[in-house]
Amino acid sequence: MTPWEIRKLAWKWRRATWKQQAQAAWSLRHCDARGKRCVVFGHPIVDGSDMTVGDDFKVWSGPRKTLISGWGQIRFGDRCFVNVGSTIIAVEQIVVGDDVAIANDVYMLDSDSHGVEGRPHRQAPIVIGDGCWIGARAMILPGVTLGKRVLVAAGAGVTKDVPDDSLVAGNPARIVRALNYPPGCRRAWHDEFCPCPKVAAEKA
Repeated sequence: MTPWEIRKLAWKWRRATWKQQAQAAWSLRHCDARGKRCVVFGHPIVDGSDMTVGDDFKVWSGPRKTLISGWGQIRFGDRCFVNVGSTIIAVEQIVVGDDVAIANDVYMLDSDSHGVEGRPHRQAPIVIGDGCWIGARAMILPGVTLGKRVLVAAGAGVTKDVPDDSLVAGNPARIVRALNYPPGCRRAWHDEFCPCPKVAAEKA
């Protein structure tokens, strides 16, 4: 690439980032607290009445709108990502740790809304540990706690607590195997932007 082409590409990247940061300021305007460098792509519905997000929070929305709502507490840590079409509704409390990735079309609800067989509906907080990766179209049901660096397979229906460093799959979800991460690894997914020591050493 010529120097001019490089400058042109850098300008396009900066313009896109500014646009997404401006969209984040609008889309996340109902949040009680918003961290630094938040970006939003598209036009999600984010209207939780008691919601905070950490630094580098990212939300994508598209033809399938992303919805983050409810009158319960919603807490996102730093470096969290919510992908297209996901639905997160808190009636009581949903707490998401740092470095969590939520793939497309994930459902996360802390209330069943209705009971069956004459029983009252279930309602209990959801806790997602640091570094988890929740696969596409997975469901996290009321009262579930995921440990750190849990990988939830696509389409899984999680009804029970999951210990640290586990892969769960199926409906209802079951532990498939333990996950063995390199020392210092903080999250379930790995790419060229991963903060793990391996990537840091390669960039040094």
